[in-house]
Amino acid sequence: MQFDSESSPGFAIGRVAYLIRSGMAAVLKSAGWPFSPEETQTLITLLDAGRPLSMNELAALMIRDPTTVKRQLDRLVQQKFAQRSEYSEDARIVMVGLTRRGERKLQTVLPLLDDLRKSTLNGISKSDLEATQNVLRKMQKNLTRHMSKE
Repeated sequence: MQFDSESSPGFAIGRVAYLIRSGMAAVLKSAGWPFSPEETQTLITLLDAGRPLSMNELAALMIRDPTTVKRQLDRLVQQKFAQRSEYSEDARIVMVGLTRRGERKLQTVLPLLDDLRKSTLNGISKSDLEATQNVLRKMQKNLTRHMSKE
């Protein structure tokens, strides 16, 4: 069997993800933003949650390993954009949330990232976008199920 990378959704998704990350990095750098796209995504995930999350919740939402998330958080906490605290019911659980400073500063780059999102979706119909999102969610669910069997 010959493998054709051009017909592989994984390769196409990887290329698009790389281009989005590169675009984000350029937008953030031009705005003088001190964090990487991944660190910024951590802040956005905390903002979207609207409440502090445990490290495990945050890592699961971001589909990243907790060690990577912890490293990203170290820098965000050091710069006072995020804060760690103990969970009141179990001191072994570390909770993570945005600081007011983090939320305020994040609001300055969100419009720039939204402009990038709009550029990325230029010429894509609402129905095509919805279909793509549905397919990607199904793929994610299938892969999650497959990986949990291993």
